[in-house]
Amino acid sequence: MKTLLCLLIATGVGTALQYAGIPHGLLLGSILATAVIVSNLRFSPTLRFGLGYVQIVLGIATGLMFESWDSQTVVAMLPSLGFLLLCLTAQIAVAGLWLFKVSGWNPKDSLLAVYPGALAAVFDLLESERASSKVIVVHLVRLLSITLLVSLCIPGHANVAPVESNPLTMGILLTLLSLIVLCILLGRVLLTVGVPAPFMLTAIVATGVYIKMGFLQAFHMPQWSVDGAAVILGVLIGSKFKDISLSELVRHGRAGLMAVALMLLIAAAFAGVAGRVLGHDPLSLWMAYMPGAIETIAIVAFSGGLNVVFILSHHLVRMVVLHFAPAFIIQARRWRENVE
Repeated sequence: MKTLLCLLIATGVGTALQYAGIPHGLLLGSILATAVIVSNLRFSPTLRFGLGYVQIVLGIATGLMFESWDSQTVVAMLPSLGFLLLCLTAQIAVAGLWLFKVSGWNPKDSLLAVYPGALAAVFDLLESERASSKVIVVHLVRLLSITLLVSLCIPGHANVAPVESNPLTMGILLTLLSLIVLCILLGRVLLTVGVPAPFMLTAIVATGVYIKMGFLQAFHMPQWSVDGAAVILGVLIGSKFKDISLSELVRHGRAGLMAVALMLLIAAAFAGVAGRVLGHDPLSLWMAYMPGAIETIAIVAFSGGLNVVFILSHHLVRMVVLHFAPAFIIQARRWRENVE
C-alpha cells in the first residue's frame, strides 16, 4: 500500500511539473517526490520488477528503430565508437586522478567512484570490494547530475511528425508477447553473470532481430508505457536517497560533483571534436559519451526527438567494454570464495 501511494504521489507531482512546462517533468517530479518521501519517512518503495519493466519498454522502443539500419550505418558509426573509447579512458583517468590527488581518496575508492557504469553493476562491485559509503554517494551524484542536466538541456515534446501504428491485432499481440518472454529469459541469463541492464540489452537486440525478420512492422510502443517507465525510473532513483544521510551527501557530494563535472566536460569536449571531424550532431554525441545513466538518457532522448538508436548504440558498447569485466571479476571472486 505504501509503495502504491508513493507511485501515485510521484505520478501526481510529475504530471503537475509536466503540465507546468518543465522539460521531462514526469521524470524529475517522480525523483523529487520520492526523495522527499523516503528521506522523511525512512521508507523505501518496493518495485521488484520496476527496473526490468523500464529496461524492456525502452529496449523494445529502441529496437523498433533498427528498421532503417544497414551495414553502411554500422560502418559510419565505427569512428565515433573510437572517440567513445578514448573519451572513457580520459574520463576515468582525469576524474580518478582528481579524487586521488586533490580530495585525498585512496586509489581503490578513487577508481571505483569514477567507474562510468550502470548502478546495478557498480553496487555489486562495491559490495564485493567493500568500498566506503562515499563511493556510493559519488555514483548517486553522478546519476542525479546527469538526469537533471540532460532533462533541463534537452527540450521535451519535440515537434515530431505523428507516426501511424498498425492496429494491435492478435498476431501482433502474440508476437509482442513472445518478444517480451524472450527478453525476460535471456535477460535472466545475463543477470546471473552480473551483466548490468540485462533486459534492456536483450530487448534492443531481440527487437532488432524481430524487425529484420519482418515482424512488428509499423508497430510503436504506446505513449502510456513510456510515461510509466519514466515514473518508475524516477521512483527508483529517488528511493536511493533513503540510506544516505544529509551530512554524508554534503560532505562527499562536493567531491563527487567535481568529479562528475570533469567527466561531463570531457564528454562535451570529445563530442565537440568528434562533431567537427565526423560531421555528426554534437548534442547527440554528447549524450552518447555520457558516463552512464542509460535508462535516463533513453527517456530524455526519446522525448527530445534525438537519434536514440545512435545514442544508445554507444552506451551498449560502453556497457560491453566496461561492464563485462567487473561481471567476470565478481564471478571469479565468488567462485574463489566458494572454493575456499
